[in-house]
Amino acid sequence: MWSALATCACLAAATPEGAPPSAPAPAPAAVSAGPAEPRVFLNDTRLAVVVGERLDEVGFVAAHFAAFERHLEFSYGLAPLPPPKARVELVDLPKLADVDVRVLAGQVLVSLRLGPAESVPARAAEAAVRAWLRRCALLAGGATAEPEPWLVQALAAETLALLRPALVDLWYRDGLREPPASLSDLRAGRAPEREAFLFWRTLRAAQPHETAGLLAHHVAGGPTAGLKEADWQAARTRLLVQRKPVSLGMRESGAALDELARFVFDVGQGDAVLEGPALVRHRELPAVAEDMRARLAKLRREILRQNPVYANAWRDFGAWLERFEKGSPEELAERWERFRQERSAAGALAGEVEAALAAPAGQKEGRR
Repeated sequence: MWSALATCACLAAATPEGAPPSAPAPAPAAVSAGPAEPRVFLNDTRLAVVVGERLDEVGFVAAHFAAFERHLEFSYGLAPLPPPKARVELVDLPKLADVDVRVLAGQVLVSLRLGPAESVPARAAEAAVRAWLRRCALLAGGATAEPEPWLVQALAAETLALLRPALVDLWYRDGLREPPASLSDLRAGRAPEREAFLFWRTLRAAQPHETAGLLAHHVAGGPTAGLKEADWQAARTRLLVQRKPVSLGMRESGAALDELARFVFDVGQGDAVLEGPALVRHRELPAVAEDMRARLAKLRREILRQNPVYANAWRDFGAWLERFEKGSPEELAERWERFRQERSAAGALAGEVEAALAAPAGQKEGRR
C-alpha cells in the first residue's frame, strides 16, 4: 500500500536541487484613486463647537471663544450656559454677512467669514460675543430686547484685550489723544471699538461690585438713554487719567521728557524759562535745588516706562540731573549739549517711524 511518506519522497526527488522558489502571486491591480475628500476639523469649547476645513483657522477662532469664556468667568463670575452649545462654521457664503447668527432647530448657528488677515481677530471675537448673546436670548425664551450695538463692540474688545494685552495700553493712550465718541454714535454702533471699550469700562468702574448685574441689564436690552453726554465724557476722562500705562508711546515719551526738561523759575525778575546751562548759575537757590532733586526722583521712577526711541535722551538728561549739584559748569554744559543732540535725533527718528506706519501697505512692502 502506497504510504503518504513514499509520496513525499517521490515529490522531493522530482524537484531539481537548484530550482528557484515559486514566484509570488501577482499583486491585485491598484484601484484608481478619485479626488480626496475634504477634511473637516473641529474644536470643542465650552461656548461653541468650531468647525472648518483648515486646522489653523479652527484653532485661532476657538482661542477667541475660549478668551471670551474666561472674560465672562473672571470678570463677572458667570458660569457656562447650559447646552446645546452653539455651532460655528467657518464658511464663505456670499449671501450671508461676515458674522451671521441664526437659530436652527433650537441651536445657535454662526456662519463666520474670516476674510483678510487683519480682520480675522475682530470677526472671531464678534462671533464669540454674538453667539453667547443669542444663546442667552434663546434660554430666556426670546422675550428680551436686543442689546444696544455698543455692547457687542465692547465685549469683543475685552476679548481681544485678553489675547493682546498691549491693546489696552494703546486704547488708553489713544483715548487721551483722541476726542470721545458721542453717545449717539455709541448707541448706533458707529463708534470705534476703542470708544465702546472705554464706555463699558466707565460703566463698570461706576459699579465695581455689581458687574454681573450690570452686564445682565444691558444683555437684556437695558438702555443707556438716562446717561448724559457730559457725564459720559467726565467719566471717560477720570478713567483715562487714573490708569498709568505700563509703557509710553513715542509721543507720550517725548512730551514727558520735554515737560521734565522745561525749567520755569523766578530768579529775581519774575518767572522765566531757563535753559540748562543758564539754570546752573542759580543752583544755589533753595527752590532750584529742591525742584531739581524732585525731578531726578521722578526721572528714576519713570525711565523704565519710556519708549525705546527716547531711551538715550532720557538717560542723558538723567546723567545731567545727577551731576547738577556737584558738576562743574563746563561738565554740565557738555552733558546738556549731548542731551539736546539725543533729543533732536530721537525726534527725527520718531518722525520717520510715524511716517512709515502711516504709509500705504504697498509702500511698506517696498521698504522691506
